Amino acid sequence: MKALIISNGDLSDISLAKYFDDADIVICADGGARHLFNEDLVPDTIIGDLDSLDEEALNSFQKLGVNFEKYPTHKDKSDTELAIEFAIDKGATDITLLGATGSRMDHSLANILILYRLVNQNINAVIVDSHNEMFITKSLLKLDNKDGHFVSVIPLTDSKVTLKGFEYDTNSVEFNFGSTLGVSNIIKDEEGLIEIESGICLVIRSRD
Repeated sequence: MKALIISNGDLSDISLAKYFDDADIVICADGGARHLFNEDLVPDTIIGDLDSLDEEALNSFQKLGVNFEKYPTHKDKSDTELAIEFAIDKGATDITLLGATGSRMDHSLANILILYRLVNQNINAVIVDSHNEMFITKSLLKLDNKDGHFVSVIPLTDSKVTLKGFEYDTNSVEFNFGSTLGVSNIIKDEEGLIEIESGICLVIRSRD
């Protein structure tokens, strides 16, 4: 099952309808529902303490029968994390997160690192914003070649990495935590193969 989770971060230059149409279930983390409201799209569920969703959107979605999962303001998990757990409980095996990054680095970094937990749960997950697609992998990841995009492989632990189809291929090369060795590579073939033989890496496909 494909789940789309929309948080309250930046969605500029994102084709929201494309991701919406491709999802089996659409979940908004609190204020993320504003993005759908602005495009006359309706989520399946809105989750959170509802402190950042304006009254007009809230009332509209209530009238449309959207499911609300309301949590207290003082809680141990972010609205995005609650939305992810809800999606998994519903059977999601592929999760796309939009609006999970923005001006708040603390929220952005915390959301990116949730991908670490998801990869250990065998959930395919990606965070997409206007300039980046972010994955965490500890095995094999294939990315198609997108013109004008860079691919960076950033080790979250000391890792051994093989890259094929790139401008700079590697063969079982050590990518040490804290190293910039894997930053700003380019896929040259139709697709790039990233094999993590040991360790775990954040992979970012980005454009300027």
